[in-house]
Amino acid sequence: MATIDLARGLLDPGLFSDHEPEMRKFYEHEVGMPVIERLPHSDTYAEVFFELPPGKLKIQSFVDPLAPAVTGYRELILAQPGLDEPRVVEDPDGLRVHLVPVGHRGVTTAGYVVGVPDVDAQIKFFVEGMGAEEHEGGWRVGDTQLFVEERAYDGEPTPPARRGFIYLTTIVHDCAATHAQLLKAGATHSLRTLRLADRCLFSWVRDPNGNWVEIVQYAELSGPLPDIDRLDQHWDEVTEWRENGTSF
Repeated sequence: MATIDLARGLLDPGLFSDHEPEMRKFYEHEVGMPVIERLPHSDTYAEVFFELPPGKLKIQSFVDPLAPAVTGYRELILAQPGLDEPRVVEDPDGLRVHLVPVGHRGVTTAGYVVGVPDVDAQIKFFVEGMGAEEHEGGWRVGDTQLFVEERAYDGEPTPPARRGFIYLTTIVHDCAATHAQLLKAGATHSLRTLRLADRCLFSWVRDPNGNWVEIVQYAELSGPLPDIDRLDQHWDEVTEWRENGTSF
């Protein structure tokens, strides 16, 4: 069975939002996830990282209004030490967030409910691409618990820059090799590997049901980065991809 070479155990949840102040208040105070870093890219766009050990939750924050997403990522499940019973809350963008005791349904850090039309293809992708194993009624990848449900989309999955729970991020030691492995497991190419300064390499694919997966290789975890094309050299192409889903 194939498995990706994870540099960090959690598949990080990635959200897009045009309500940063309200979202920060919710995740910091309602859920108890401190902000680690805010990385501005322009006057109207920034990445906000929240503490979710051993990974992070990331919100791609936009000033300009976003349309709602069509996505298979349906629910965020977060394990909280000291919690006696599960409870359900909803973030300001309408995402269902299920707070559970540690170990509930196998969730020790975070879990995600993925609703897709083709369940078999999705499970094959998780198993052959990410090395998922059956665990507690779901599928386990590193510290992540995945629950796959059959659910038709209301339309086709949208381009990335839409409001909602849009993507999962795999933090790996080799971005290009992981990208190739996920393609062999049924993903489709979306955004080629690029370098963000001296911070990281990143690329994007879509899973067999059209949902977004980001692949990231951080220099701090995997060592010096190769000298490849950089994000700032291709900002126009990346903006077109982000807003319209145009592969690059």
